[in-house]
Amino acid sequence: MVEGLEVAAQIPFRLRLTGDIADQHQFQGYDGYMALAGFAWALSLISNYADTGQIRQRGDFDGRHAVRARAPVEGSVIADFVVYMQNNPETVFGMAAGGLAAPAFLYALANRVINRNLGETNTATDQALGPLITRRGGDIEALVAISEPPIRQAHGVIGNGARNIEISGGFNILNTFNEQTRDYVKLNVEDDNEKTKSVSVSAFNANSGYGSVFDGDLGHVVPFSMSRETLRRYKAVFSWGLDQYVQGTGRKIDLKFTRILAMDGRPKRYIVLSANRGA
Repeated sequence: MVEGLEVAAQIPFRLRLTGDIADQHQFQGYDGYMALAGFAWALSLISNYADTGQIRQRGDFDGRHAVRARAPVEGSVIADFVVYMQNNPETVFGMAAGGLAAPAFLYALANRVINRNLGETNTATDQALGPLITRRGGDIEALVAISEPPIRQAHGVIGNGARNIEISGGFNILNTFNEQTRDYVKLNVEDDNEKTKSVSVSAFNANSGYGSVFDGDLGHVVPFSMSRETLRRYKAVFSWGLDQYVQGTGRKIDLKFTRILAMDGRPKRYIVLSANRGA
């Protein structure tokens, strides 16, 4: 039992740093500890949502207290974290939790958020979180967006004392950070050329303006974000588009946007300029 918390589950995470001087059980002090802090911050954001159903990133929120760290140990360098969850997912999300127990739910959510920031997918994870994605996909996209800076920070030790970070949950490897994922998260190419497409709204958070659209030309969903003013003007259009997507009507919205690209030209995010209901 953690002082001050009524604990429903204690969920372990492990980071294992390998390569370079990590194989000598060392890392560069500043970059290494900043990387661990970045992961801890991302895990706090994810854990807070899993435990409360709320997106928080500032101030004194539950997730800041729920994530506890142990001192790093040798082997090459191992850093253990424990998340103390107070609530079962079904209590917070109802049917959207998909019947998952707290550890499985948190591991799947962490995997989904990290994967989205690395431009990767995990079919098994997406299937496990299917009910949550269907009912609260906009929340997940918002969580992905606010987790991007700490996940980028967590890559700071790659090339600065370690070559890989293996992230495990329980007995399973959830994700691996390496030079390729570092380059993906750190390098953003702004494409200010305005584009217009007819797309389906697959997720939308009406409070933050984050979400995702299915781009038929690419054959997959792409996250989007928008300014507060754009959200105020076009919130109703995106809410309508999401409703059409959920109902399966096939109706789309006409989206005008610029893009944030990865260094290989893949779109990482659409920046919404305007939107209208499609025909």
